[in-house]
Amino acid sequence: MRRRPLVTAAALLALLGIVFVAAVGPIGPWGEARKLSPDVTQPYLGLPGCKSAFTVPAEGPSDKYSPTFEKLVSMADQVYVLCVDCAEVSVPSAWRDKVLLVDGKRIDDCVEDHHMDHWHRATFSHAIAVSHARARGFGNVAIVEDDARSDFTVVFSDADYEDFATLLKQPGSWNFIRLGWRPYALETSIGDGCPRQCRCTEVVGARTCAVESSGCDLRSSDAYLVGRSAYNSYIHRLQLGVVDFDVLQSFDKMVLVNPMVGYQEKLDITMDSQRDLQAAFRHKCVGSGPASTLPVLDGAKAQLAPASRGLERGSTSLDALDADDILF
Repeated sequence: MRRRPLVTAAALLALLGIVFVAAVGPIGPWGEARKLSPDVTQPYLGLPGCKSAFTVPAEGPSDKYSPTFEKLVSMADQVYVLCVDCAEVSVPSAWRDKVLLVDGKRIDDCVEDHHMDHWHRATFSHAIAVSHARARGFGNVAIVEDDARSDFTVVFSDADYEDFATLLKQPGSWNFIRLGWRPYALETSIGDGCPRQCRCTEVVGARTCAVESSGCDLRSSDAYLVGRSAYNSYIHRLQLGVVDFDVLQSFDKMVLVNPMVGYQEKLDITMDSQRDLQAAFRHKCVGSGPASTLPVLDGAKAQLAPASRGLERGSTSLDALDADDILF
């Protein structure tokens, strides 16, 4: 007789809902804590038997990461590399003592829920990593997927690194810093302007800009930093959608490194196409003055899609969910 799984993903995330509500109190339609600090004492998504999913990687040279990419990632408090074939992953020495691998296969084995598709399995790894960071009280963390690559032609100066360090010291000004991003909004838009919700104003030097409002369809989750103030909401929203399909798009204060230093290797478009898209975004959507001075594009072929398997936004809060309501 086959043993009944000790933990299913559905039960696991239902437990997370109970822990979350108890920890942070009233929540908004997306699960935001209202004027309360994150509780960093809770275990990472209740996976005590899955600690083997976190391992210290080997160090070694790699042609994946440029010196600029390596240094920007190293400036985070902690680094998580999400991987499937983790034995083949090595990381730069610059990340020593602050990097862990998050093994997607081991997480799948612990959860023993075979109803998840690829996209939700990948999303779950992001939630596990950020929950681990929350439990340990890190102020910010870098998430790097194992298919992330660098653009070696983008080189930061000492002044650029100082600006980036200054930005990290201003946690109230950002929720996420994207090292790589795909402006999908431009792929689906009509005309030469910038979608209104995608206007990006330069902040702390010319290498970064901030999309202040939510709703800009920026895909790819290959490399980014997330700040502690966003942990709770992010973990919750990752239960309701797919990380780069509708979750990241739901956040405001989205800072973009521009030009971007990270690219996604396993994508339906080439690296050159990704580079061309970000150049178009820079031309159409990035400005150093008020966002109102940028040309605005209102028409689009496709609006931001809702979560592919999520609950209707605003209709249900975590405290009302049971195991059958949780996606995974």
